[in-house]
Amino acid sequence: MPPKKKKQEEQSKKALQKKKEKLLEDKTFGLKNKNKSNKVQQFVNAQKQSIMNTGTTATTRKAEEQKKQEKLARKALQKAKKAEEEALFGEALMAVSKKGGSKFDGKEGKVEAKGRDHDDGEKKGGTSRAMKMMFQMDAKEMEERLKEDPNYVPTLEDKIEAERQKKLAELKASGNKGTPVTEATFKEWQERKRKRKEAEAKKLVEQEMKKKKGGKGLSVLSGRELYNYKKDLFKDQDDGGEDVTIDDVAEKVDASLFLEGDDDLDDIGDD
Repeated sequence: MPPKKKKQEEQSKKALQKKKEKLLEDKTFGLKNKNKSNKVQQFVNAQKQSIMNTGTTATTRKAEEQKKQEKLARKALQKAKKAEEEALFGEALMAVSKKGGSKFDGKEGKVEAKGRDHDDGEKKGGTSRAMKMMFQMDAKEMEERLKEDPNYVPTLEDKIEAERQKKLAELKASGNKGTPVTEATFKEWQERKRKRKEAEAKKLVEQEMKKKKGGKGLSVLSGRELYNYKKDLFKDQDDGGEDVTIDDVAEKVDASLFLEGDDDLDDIGDD
C-alpha cells in the first residue's frame, strides 16, 4: 500500500475511534454509581460493545483476517528463500571468505568484504562481491577450498563443471586449438551434416520397405527429411502449368455465341 494512502487510512481510523468514544461518553453521561453498581456496569459494557463494534462487519473482519494471513505467508516465503540461498551458496561463500578475508554470515546470507574492494562491497552488496571473488578463482583452487569444508557435499553442477575443466585441460595439453570457424569451414560442416542426414533417411526407408507390405514406407520421414530425400515429389502447381494469358483465352472464344446488336434483345421472350 502506498504511504500516502496508508496514512489516510490510519487518520480515518483514528477519527472513527474518537467519534465512537465521544458517543459512548454521551450515552453513559450522568449515570450514578457507574463504578459500583453491577447493573450500571453491565449497561455501560453493553453500550461500549455495541458502539465499538459498529462498522466492523463480517466482511471487514474477513478482510482483516486475510491481510493477516497474507503477511504471515510473505514472512514464511522470505524465510524459505533465505534458507534456500544459504543451502545453495552458503558453502561456496564460506570457502570464498577463507581466501579473500571476508566474513560470512550464514544466517543472513551476507558477506562482509575486507580489502581493496571493501568500499565497493558496501555499495553493491556482499553477495555480488563474493560472486566476483568466486569467478576470480580457477576451478582447481575452488575445488580445493570446498574440499577443506567438512560439511561440503558435491552437487551435480560441481561435477559438470569439474568435467568441463578436465576436458579443457586435456585440450590445452594436447596443443590442438581446434578448427577455426570461417565461412568455408562452416559450409563444409553443413554439407557433411546434410549428407549424413540423407544417408540416415535412406537407410531408414530401406529398412521400412523390407518389412511386410512395405511397412510405413516414406511416412516414417518427417516433411523436411522427405523433401531432402526425394525432392521430385514436391512440385509447385503454379510452376508446373503453362502461363495462360487473357489474350490466349480470347482467341479461342467463338464470337457467334454473342449477340451482335441491341436489336436482338427484342427477340428474347420474357419468362
